[in-house]
Amino acid sequence: MLSPKSPACVICGMLGDRSPRHAEFPELCRHCFVQIPWITRIYCAVCGRPEGCPDCTRRQEAAFICNRSAVHYDPVIRQWLALYKYRGHEGLAPILGKMLIPAYRGMIAQQSAGSQTAFRFDAVIPVPVSDERLQERGFNQAERLASYLAEHEHLTVYDILQRTRHSDKQSFKTRLARLRDTKQLFAADLDATAEMLDTLNLNALHQPLIKLLVIDDIYTTGSTANSCALALTEGIEQLAPQINAQIFILTLARS
Repeated sequence: MLSPKSPACVICGMLGDRSPRHAEFPELCRHCFVQIPWITRIYCAVCGRPEGCPDCTRRQEAAFICNRSAVHYDPVIRQWLALYKYRGHEGLAPILGKMLIPAYRGMIAQQSAGSQTAFRFDAVIPVPVSDERLQERGFNQAERLASYLAEHEHLTVYDILQRTRHSDKQSFKTRLARLRDTKQLFAADLDATAEMLDTLNLNALHQPLIKLLVIDDIYTTGSTANSCALALTEGIEQLAPQINAQIFILTLARS
C-alpha cells in the first residue's frame, strides 16, 4: 500500500517526505526547513543581538528590559516575510508564528532562573501599523504573530498601542532617520489601557507590577521597540502611577 504524499511546501511548492526532526513544521520541505537561520547565541543581553551591538551602547537608557528574536534577518527570512506581507502568501502565517515560540520560551526560562515562581507575562501587545499600511496589506503582521503566540502559550492579547501618525517603511532609512521618525510615533490608548488594568485587577496586589510583552516582526535599531515601551509606560503611569510596568520585546527576526 502506498503511503500518502506529503503536502507541497508552502515556500517552494516541492513535494517530498518530511523529516521527523522538524515535525513541528509540516508545511515546509526539508530543504526550506534547514534554511531557517535560528539565533542560538546571544551577545547583547538587552537586544538579543548575536554579535557586537553598537545600538544599545549608544542608547542612553532603554525603556524596555530586553528583546529576544527567533531568527536572523537574512535573505531567506527577508524573502519569506516579503511573500507573506506583500504577496499574499497567507500559508506562511502559522510558520512565522511557530518560529516565535522557541525565543519566547527561552525568554521565560531566562527570566525564571533563580526564582521559585515561574515568570509569566500579564499581557501581549502587538505593535500597530498605520491605517495606510493596514489598508495596503489587509492585516497587521505583528497582531497575527501575537495572536498565534497567545493561543499556543495561553496568553492574552491587548490591543492598546496606537500610532500617532503614518511613517514610511523603516527598512529604507538610516539609523538616525529611524530614531527621528519613531520619536513619539506611538501612544497608549488610555481607554483600552484602563480596561486592561481593570481586567488584570492589579490594584489588589500589595506591590502591583505588570509585565508586558510587545510583539513585532523585525528588530533593527530598537527605536520602534523603545518608542512603544515609552508609550506604554507613560500611559500606565498616567492612569495608575502606583503600578510598575516592565516592558519586554519579542520579535521574529533580528536585523
